[in-house]
Amino acid sequence: MKLQSGYRGIFALTVLVFFSGAALSYGIPFKKRQTTFYVTTLAGTGVKGHENGSPDRASFNWPTGVAVARDGTVYVADFSNNAIRKIDPGGNVTTFAGSGRQGHKDGKGIDALFHGPDNMAIDPEGNLFVADADNFRIRKVTPDGTVTTVAGNGSLGYRDGLAHVAMFGYPTGIAVDIEGNLYVADRRTHTVRKITTEGMVMTIAGNGLAGYADGKGKASHLREPISVSVKSDGTVYVADSGNNVIREIAPDGTITTLAGSKRPGYKDGTGRDARFNWPTGIAVDPSGNIYVCDSNNNKIRRITPLGVVSTIAGGTLPGSANGPGWRASFKFPTGIWLDGKGNIYVADSGNNMIRKITRQSSLEAHLRD
Repeated sequence: MKLQSGYRGIFALTVLVFFSGAALSYGIPFKKRQTTFYVTTLAGTGVKGHENGSPDRASFNWPTGVAVARDGTVYVADFSNNAIRKIDPGGNVTTFAGSGRQGHKDGKGIDALFHGPDNMAIDPEGNLFVADADNFRIRKVTPDGTVTTVAGNGSLGYRDGLAHVAMFGYPTGIAVDIEGNLYVADRRTHTVRKITTEGMVMTIAGNGLAGYADGKGKASHLREPISVSVKSDGTVYVADSGNNVIREIAPDGTITTLAGSKRPGYKDGTGRDARFNWPTGIAVDPSGNIYVCDSNNNKIRRITPLGVVSTIAGGTLPGSANGPGWRASFKFPTGIWLDGKGNIYVADSGNNMIRKITRQSSLEAHLRD
């Protein structure tokens, strides 16, 4: 039965008022926030431990890195457990590599040893690359769990050259480009290093001295860079943590500041008008949007290709609440990854959890919450 025109108008107005009211009561600007983000816990009890099993029983100890394979398997760099953990598509957690004891040993599965595995990258063949920070090495883990050393001689230092003699000063971040080259955020030498497919280590940003300056190659200065991510065109993005900024390294080697004002704080905005407080994990999507773990602010931030910074998840206070992004909470998140479907995975270090952020309409979020 068709409604008369007058009743149709009243019905439409009632629906609009209802959803507008819901949007206001849930903090959603009705016209501005048509899509939102929803946070859930993928795995972890919140208590430090090294227990495998179902998502609500498994435990981690300061997880710092996440990487997602094409089949949906989630790998976790479990820093203080000195292990690489695996979350299968069904949510079950197992130990993939590393025995839990600190050390350096190549081998297969739990026969291998790590010391402070921090961040990871994964190539199209499913090989994991791990920034093994306290071993001052870069490690590779094949899909069958075989661990080998890619670069670094095990001594703390700063030396470019052949991979097996090169030295790192606490490598914490790693990314891999479409050609198989690796990029490493070397925190204590204040540099970004590149490991070519031929096995050569070279410095592409910074010069070993802490500071803040844009420029080209070694003419630039960084301060404790913790993570890197690389776009398909070869552009490298750096979480320059000690400077509280996000830097961009163009394919020609020119380093510029994309967002952040150096002074710590919290502010959405454009370019240097925005503020971060110890940004760590960083990931870039195919459209050039960058997602950042703003660790001391306990938030996840997004930066558009034009440098516009917004907050997608995380409240004012630290916590472990799930729900719509503006209601959810984190506690010092440090690792982040985007899968092929646009889902965001976060190593929520302070909560000893792995969190997942999905996109949905504001109405879906309202109904779900």
